[in-house]
Amino acid sequence: MINGFSTLSTRLMALSRRHIWLWCLFLTLVFFLVTWTLPFEPPGLTLHISAWSSDSVLRPEDNAGNSRQFMPSDDSAPGAHEPIGLGTLRDVREESFYLGGTSTIKTVDGSPPKAAVYDPYPDYNAGERHRQGKGTFQACEGPRKNILSRRSRDDMVIAYNGVQEGFPFPKYGSYEALGLDAYSCTTRFSRLGLYGNNSSTSDPNAEKQGLGTRVQVEWDAVNWGTLQSKCLVKNIGRYDVSEIAPVRHVLSLQTPKKVPRDDSRDRSSLSYGTRTAVILRAWHDMEWTDNMRQHVRSLIMELALQSGAEYEVFLLTHLKDNDILLYGPDGDDNAQRLKEKYIPREFWDITVFFNEETLELSYPRVEEHKPVYQHLQPLQIFSVAFPGFDYYWQFEMDVRLTGHAYHFFERAREFAKQQPRKYLWERNAYIYIPGAHGTWEDFRRMVHDSMTDKETVWGPTSSHPWLDPVGPKPPVARPEDDDYSWGVDEEADLIKFLPIFDPSETNWIFSNVLWNLPEQTPRRASPVTMGRFSRKLLHSIHEAQAEEGVALVSEMTASSFALWHGLKAVHVPQPLYADGKWTPKELSRIVNKGPPEKMNGKSDSIWNWDHKFDHILYRMSYMFTAQTAEDFYRRWLGYKPDPNQYTDGSYHQDPQGRNWFDGGNLREDLYGPLCLPSMLLHPVKNTAPQKGHDMAVPV
Repeated sequence: MINGFSTLSTRLMALSRRHIWLWCLFLTLVFFLVTWTLPFEPPGLTLHISAWSSDSVLRPEDNAGNSRQFMPSDDSAPGAHEPIGLGTLRDVREESFYLGGTSTIKTVDGSPPKAAVYDPYPDYNAGERHRQGKGTFQACEGPRKNILSRRSRDDMVIAYNGVQEGFPFPKYGSYEALGLDAYSCTTRFSRLGLYGNNSSTSDPNAEKQGLGTRVQVEWDAVNWGTLQSKCLVKNIGRYDVSEIAPVRHVLSLQTPKKVPRDDSRDRSSLSYGTRTAVILRAWHDMEWTDNMRQHVRSLIMELALQSGAEYEVFLLTHLKDNDILLYGPDGDDNAQRLKEKYIPREFWDITVFFNEETLELSYPRVEEHKPVYQHLQPLQIFSVAFPGFDYYWQFEMDVRLTGHAYHFFERAREFAKQQPRKYLWERNAYIYIPGAHGTWEDFRRMVHDSMTDKETVWGPTSSHPWLDPVGPKPPVARPEDDDYSWGVDEEADLIKFLPIFDPSETNWIFSNVLWNLPEQTPRRASPVTMGRFSRKLLHSIHEAQAEEGVALVSEMTASSFALWHGLKAVHVPQPLYADGKWTPKELSRIVNKGPPEKMNGKSDSIWNWDHKFDHILYRMSYMFTAQTAEDFYRRWLGYKPDPNQYTDGSYHQDPQGRNWFDGGNLREDLYGPLCLPSMLLHPVKNTAPQKGHDMAVPV
């Protein structure tokens, strides 16, 4: 009996020893499941951030010299075996964008990060800028009825002096090439709090970081048009403005076909400051979300009011209902009723309407006026009706900036201004990738070496009998005789954020969409019609369309006219992020194809409309269509991924079998709110908490 009991005990003990690891695993899983379901708020989520001080000021140059870009030596990955197609093996979402927040911000020197007023503005009344310019800068009135202060958190954006640890580098473009601040970041609270984003009230550390409640504003009582006009009056001595005319809220039909050339207004030789209009392309019955209002307010404050009227913002609004008349005896009353019904009151006095009649009567010799084909026509008319500006930025309403608007615009402008004209058109056609091309100087040398004994653009190119070039003549007969000095310190007539390429031998969808032009006409294209256009360029296009009826599709118009007239056009390589695991050299082999004198201008162009590389293009943070921009922005706003693809839950699948849906896991409970570096994002279709019917990738 004793032996039997002993044997039983021995067997039970052996059984327990053999399965003890199973018991441990079981208990671990139980513990994990219980703790996972409990509310979790890590203590002191952002306590490592230095306390707010009213003296804390962060300037872009504080982080100068610190790089956040790949170099060719960083990419030693072997080529991928991809029988399915190029770029498919590493077509995997990059979750590192979202594995961080304010609790993981890392500074350059390792010190605790701080939230500070972000001030990118020059000292207008001191230094070289003041000595060379006329007039004196006067601070302007803001929406809180105070004179704006560059030290007040009620008037200025707040940023952090670092970036999330492990945040990926941009795969395309470069902060360093533009001189754009790469080592500061903003949350939705710090970026948009002074414009009405009050979501920081739930953050227990908000006050410590200077993100507590700002002075409240009754936004419907704000008149942004009046504030911009008063700002210009205070700073009128800085600009060559003879009078301040009241804004007409319907585009005039009385624009002349021929616009007198005023070469005396070339600012490069005068000490007056330039003025720039920022045109936001809206439509009359669009839905105004809270975020859209905050976005427009931010542009007016950061570009127009804080700069002393260097910029002025307008809503150029398309009336799509042709039954509502804008012209004739009822036109003004109809425009007012439209504003009252559709436009937020604060923006009434910056709204300018147009309709199809505006375009048809202004350009009767051009057969097509739909936006997809002639998106620049309203801007052309605006430049003639409002000629008091030297430059005109055009942006769609689904673009967003996570960084400071003035800093971004000015760095883009300055980069374009400093580009030499030699081999500029060839550089424009590339997608610049530092991880494949090296620094910008390395890239420029590469293009130079590749162009030996090859034909290039040098001065005006047009032989059209009706065209009298308005651009300058080259200082030397041959580009080989130029030492990269022509064009340096010359303002660009056209600034674009995507490549400018020759589409004539590609399968790009609009490559041959011309009106009253020979099919062999030299031309250039650049996807997306957003960018900066000089008054000289827009007036040249206006005259040709009004007098001759010649036209090209929207995305070929400005770049082709710049080519013909010998005007300076620059593709600014802003930093672009890629939501994928591709390596820089791998991407360069895909997106930069063709001979150097015609990069992306042949049958293998990345811009061909064959959808072979949509999984690459649509994963960029700025593109004509992309999922990534909206993913970044919605996670930044604190919106969790939508588990549905279409609103009815069905698959959102393109003809190639790719599914497009929200990406990016959001863990603000673990990391705090996302803190993103400066990015220009497009398209961002959905900015309300609940997504609408518009899809980021409308397949």
